[in-house]
Amino acid sequence: MTTIDSFINVPLLATAITGLILFIFLFLIKLRRPETNKVSFVYYLDCVIIVAGAIYSYISKLNFYFVCAIVLAEVIMVPYLIIRALDTPKRQEKRAEKKAASEKNKSILDNTISKAELQEIEDKFQNRLDVNNDLIAKLSTFFSSDNSLENYLEYCNTLLTDAVKADGCVILMSDDYDNTLAVKSFKGDFPPPYRLPDDLPHKPIRVETNFKFAHFTLADNIFGKVFEGKKPILVADSVKDPRIYQNGPEEFLRCGSYIFIPIKQMDDCLGVIALSRNPQNDKFTKADLDSATVLADAVSMTMKPLYSFLAYAEHTELNKDGTTATKYQKTLIPQKLPVIPNTSIGCFSNNVESVCGDYYDVVISRRDKFSFVMADVAGKGMNSLIVMIMIRAILRLAVNTSQKAATIIEWANKSLCNDSSKIDHFASVALINYNSSTKEAEIATCGNNPVFHYVAATREIKQISLPSEPMGVTKETVYENINIKLSAGDILATCTDGLLESLNENSIQYSAESLKNVIKKNCNANAKDISNRVKDDLKKYCGNAQQYDDQSLLVIKIQ
Repeated sequence: MTTIDSFINVPLLATAITGLILFIFLFLIKLRRPETNKVSFVYYLDCVIIVAGAIYSYISKLNFYFVCAIVLAEVIMVPYLIIRALDTPKRQEKRAEKKAASEKNKSILDNTISKAELQEIEDKFQNRLDVNNDLIAKLSTFFSSDNSLENYLEYCNTLLTDAVKADGCVILMSDDYDNTLAVKSFKGDFPPPYRLPDDLPHKPIRVETNFKFAHFTLADNIFGKVFEGKKPILVADSVKDPRIYQNGPEEFLRCGSYIFIPIKQMDDCLGVIALSRNPQNDKFTKADLDSATVLADAVSMTMKPLYSFLAYAEHTELNKDGTTATKYQKTLIPQKLPVIPNTSIGCFSNNVESVCGDYYDVVISRRDKFSFVMADVAGKGMNSLIVMIMIRAILRLAVNTSQKAATIIEWANKSLCNDSSKIDHFASVALINYNSSTKEAEIATCGNNPVFHYVAATREIKQISLPSEPMGVTKETVYENINIKLSAGDILATCTDGLLESLNENSIQYSAESLKNVIKKNCNANAKDISNRVKDDLKKYCGNAQQYDDQSLLVIKIQ
């Protein structure tokens, strides 16, 4: 006979499923809102007991276990409810106060740690600030010395060596033009960490000399790697570090420990500081690296004002020399051109401030022989003026001989090369010897000064000068002679490269083609008018663009 107890499995399963759902929701509430919805562990335990009792009763067909599970769940819940029922607001306040006090103590402890750390940071940066201030104050004392950069780097070298008790220190600075590093300061014992040349004798004086005058590329050596990486490197044991090359068994070549620090400003690297300790001494430590880095950062900070001062001093000196040189340069240029039968002459020279590199000359060597000179001397200011005077004096004497134009250029070249002064003697010269009776011209050039020939009969203009080495490179240089026969209407023109390389506001050069076009267009005018029209055309072309070299032109027209 079927009774109501026969359907007990249905509510048992429903109870198990409902309990499981309750457990899941309680868990989700705990996860999603842990602060605002605090669910007691008692609820979780009761859910587990009821679900377990329902499932076990369903499997065993014995309702006794389900009733026991209900009783156990109630027993566990009763103490929790008693505690919550007797919990007064005062007790809640005490617990809140106790919790607040605990959090306050934790906050005080955290603040104490933060203050200690803050004090350490303040001390660290105060130390950096003191070092920077001391170095900047010391830097100002080097501004008045002749070798400001070299002397200052020597001082920094000593400072770094003493700070970390190093046996040697090297400071290398970059050369942007050659993309290399060169030694600017060397002190103490510094075993080379790079591979020495195979043909270099392993003797202390030879190795040190090689080091001092070496130029290091930015690859295949530790200095270049530090420069490119822009980060300090500590090499405590060089024997185990593949970046350090071991050059030999000699005692003075044995590598110990090293510190390498880049000299950098923002994202730009200016050089590298390298410190060494001999292998028999204590190795460098992280503390030594930190101390050296602080000093290196201070050195980096002071390099900018030092470079700015040196640039300003150089500019001021150049302006001073340039003003004086320009004054004397004007006295070397003929103030009045000679009158030559059946020939007209036109010329101009635009001088750029502080450059003083161009000069032209017209020399009467005899009644029917005239010499035209266009020269462009390398360098600026007084240096170029001195060389200009030397060349002018040599040519003015030599053109009075019967020698060819090429021979005269060779004489002047040998005289410059034999001069033992430290001034650069390089120059580009065009020499034209002209015989007004036969209308023959003898031309020789060296360097960049071109000579153009306009032929009236064909209305064509071309460059007749030959490329060659400048004057002052080597005394063995041989120059060629060019002989031409001129006719009425023919034009000879020579200029310096400063004219052809003049820039407009779009940084485009004037060029030889522009010069030739003006000459062809004005071929029927006299030489003076031609030179004036070239000058006007050049001025119009350049506009307000800044120029960096003198611009000179000499025009000779056969009437």
